[in-house]
Amino acid sequence: MIKTLVILAALAGFDLNADLLQLDEALGKAAEYSAVHERRIQAAEHDLATDRPLTDEFRYEVYGQIYDLSYAFQYDRALEALNNQEQVAARMGRDDLLIETRLRKALLHCTAGRYAESMAVSERIDTAVFTSDRQLYLWYEYQQRFCRDFREYNHPGEGGVLDERAGFYRGRLIEYLPESNFLRQTMLLTELIEQGNHIGAGEVGSGMLARYSEDSHEYAIAAYYMGVLCREQGDFEGEVHWYIKSAIADIRSATKDNASLYCVALSIMDRDIARAFRYTQAALDDALFYNSKLRPGQIAQNLPAIEKAYTGMIKRESDRRTILMLLISLLVIVLVFILLRMLSYHRRLQEAIAALSEANAAKEEFLALFLSMSSGYLDKLRRHLGREQMEEELKAFYAAFDNAFLQLYPAFVEDFNALLEPEARVELKKGEKLNTELRIFALIRLGVDQSSHIASLLRYSVNTIYNYRAQTKAAALNGKDDFEEQVKTIGIRHN
Repeated sequence: MIKTLVILAALAGFDLNADLLQLDEALGKAAEYSAVHERRIQAAEHDLATDRPLTDEFRYEVYGQIYDLSYAFQYDRALEALNNQEQVAARMGRDDLLIETRLRKALLHCTAGRYAESMAVSERIDTAVFTSDRQLYLWYEYQQRFCRDFREYNHPGEGGVLDERAGFYRGRLIEYLPESNFLRQTMLLTELIEQGNHIGAGEVGSGMLARYSEDSHEYAIAAYYMGVLCREQGDFEGEVHWYIKSAIADIRSATKDNASLYCVALSIMDRDIARAFRYTQAALDDALFYNSKLRPGQIAQNLPAIEKAYTGMIKRESDRRTILMLLISLLVIVLVFILLRMLSYHRRLQEAIAALSEANAAKEEFLALFLSMSSGYLDKLRRHLGREQMEEELKAFYAAFDNAFLQLYPAFVEDFNALLEPEARVELKKGEKLNTELRIFALIRLGVDQSSHIASLLRYSVNTIYNYRAQTKAAALNGKDDFEEQVKTIGIRHN
C-alpha cells in the first residue's frame, strides 16, 4: 500500500508551464544536439576511411556502431550500415552474423513503416538455422514490432490475430530475456498497461526512469509509456508531463524517429494552439529528416484535430457573430481540403508499400500542405494582430518554409545559381537561407508555377512575382525558354 501511494504521488502535482518552457529550450538547441550526434557518426565513419588494411571483423564492428548511432537518427544511413555489414558477414562466411544483420534490417524497415520491404527481408530468414539466443530474441522483437505496428497503422482500433501474435512474442521476450534487459522492461511495461495493471506498470516505469539518464533514448521510451499509463488513468497533467519529458530526451539524444513531441502537440492544441502548431512543424521536420513513411502518415491523419483546435481558438477570441460564422465556413472548407489530401496521400502510401517504391513526392506534398496551412493561418491572424506582430509571424512563416524546403533540397541555392550567368547569381546575406527570388523558384520547383498562387503564398503582388521571374529568366545561362523547366529538375539526382 505504501509503494502504491509513492507511485501515485510521483505522477501528480506537475507544473506543465515549467515543463513546456523546458521543452521550448530543448527545441531551441535541437540543431546543436543533432550536430554533436552527427559528429559521433562521422567519427565512426572516419575509422573506415583509411589507407591501412582493415580486417573484416573490424569493419563489421564499426558498421554496427554506425547503425546503433543511426537507427533512430536517419533511416537511410542506418540501412546503408546494415547493407555494408551484410556484405562483410557474407565475405567472412559468418552465417550467424548474416542472420543477425538481416533481422536488424527487417526491424529497421518495420520501424520506418516500410512493411513490404520488412516482409521481403524476413522471408529470407530461416528460423530453423538459428544458432544463438540472440538471433531468437531479435526474431521475437521483430515479430512483435511488425504485428503491433502493422495493425496499428493499417487497422487502428481493431484487435484480432495481429494483436494476439504481438502479445505472444511480447510474452516470449518477457519470459526469456534477463530482468535487467531494457527491451524486456519495455515489453513488461507495455504488457501491464494493456492488462490494466496500472500499479504494476507504474512500478516498472518508475524503475526504468530511475535507471536511465534523462538525456538517453531509453529514458525517452520509458517516459513515453508513463505518459500512456497516465492517459489510461485519465490523468491529463501526468500524461502531458511525461510526453514532454520523453520529447526532451528525444531531442537531447538526437532521436528523429520520435512520437512524443507530436503527442504533446495533440494534448495541448486546445489550450495553446500556437505552441501546438510549432511542435507539429518540428515533428514533421524530424520525420522528413529521418525519412520515415510511418510518422508523416500519422501526423497527416491527425491534421483535422489541429484544424478543429484552430476553430476553437477563433471561437474563444472572436465575439462578433458575422466574423465568427465566416471563419467557421472557411475552416470547414480547409478541413474538407485537408481530409481530401490526407485520403489521397494515404491511398498513395498504400500503393507505394505494395509496389515496394519510394514516395519522394510525398515529402513535397507535405511541405506544400504545411505551406498552405501556414498561409491560411496568417490570413486569419491578420485580423487580430498589429503590424509588428504580423511581420514577426511572416518572418517565422518564411523561416519555417526555408528550413523545410532546404531539408528536401539542401543544394538548391548552388544548383539554382549554376543555371544563371555569373554576374546574376544570388548572393545571400549573412543568416539568410533563402531570399524572395529563391522562394519564388523554390515554389516553382514544388510545382506551384502560377504567379497568382505564388503571390498569394508569399504575400507579394502578382506584378512583383512576374518581374522577378522575367528578370531571372533573362539572366539564364542557357537561354530563358526552358529555364523554369530546368529549375523543376533541381535535386532529382540527389533524391
